[in-house]
Amino acid sequence: MKLAGKLLLPVVFSLLFTGCATTKTGKGIELVKDNKALEALPILEEAAADGSKTAAIMASFLYLTDGQIPIDIEKAKHYYNVASSLDYGDGQYLDYFVPQVQARIMLFDDLTENDADATTILRGERYSEYPPSLRLLAMSYSVGKGVEKNLKLSKLLLERAMNIDDTPDSNHMYVWWLAVHPDEEFRDSRLAMELLPSILEDVDESNQANVWDTQAAVLAANGQYKEALTIQLKALGKLKEDVRHNPMLKRLVPSFECRLLTYQSQSPWHFEPGTSPFSKLYFHRCGIQSDATSI
Repeated sequence: MKLAGKLLLPVVFSLLFTGCATTKTGKGIELVKDNKALEALPILEEAAADGSKTAAIMASFLYLTDGQIPIDIEKAKHYYNVASSLDYGDGQYLDYFVPQVQARIMLFDDLTENDADATTILRGERYSEYPPSLRLLAMSYSVGKGVEKNLKLSKLLLERAMNIDDTPDSNHMYVWWLAVHPDEEFRDSRLAMELLPSILEDVDESNQANVWDTQAAVLAANGQYKEALTIQLKALGKLKEDVRHNPMLKRLVPSFECRLLTYQSQSPWHFEPGTSPFSKLYFHRCGIQSDATSI
């Protein structure tokens, strides 16, 4: 799921660390709440190394959200294991958040036998009002990952997430998948265009490379290839600028370049039928291999 970059934290998590910004963990959490996940991550990693179970879980989660930080399942597992090795931390927070991390790791690893357990966690009543869980569950239904494939239910879950989300994230993800989903029955280029302003009008989102990447995909899906090329070039330029400050973003460059080549050939870009956003690797139509960057 492509996110706009903000991370919506559970209310219990936000309340837990209010006024605790003097600790490393607290500083990291405050940065995440301020939409500065890339700045937060090294602080949380340092806090985890110092023995903070909460920081370790948060670091693991950040490596699984694909917002500002590309998914890295191995690092996510590492910090989950660090957290598991520690015997202290806030029980209220961990009771809520650890299952979220577990579900994501199970969906993104190569063990299909645990996918159903992951989606069972996401369907839990405690997460029925939590947009990140709804979005991940929606994509599971859209490709039949741990559940029976159900495109209608997938869209209903995404619409529910949009209705209760106070960030642009759910809108962004829905717009993205309406343009690039591997299943033609799911895609709806007209609706994607109608919803596009809902993410472009957000000041914090409107100058981000992945937002422009989504905008270009929507334009191309609607046959506006000249406009799509202009925006994709802008997105690629911004991404390469961001890479200078955050080298981990370099892994996103091939997929941005691939979409640029696709638009140059006067074609829309979307995932090939049968591919899954949960795969570690996927192949683009233009032949470029890249780490998965869609969820």
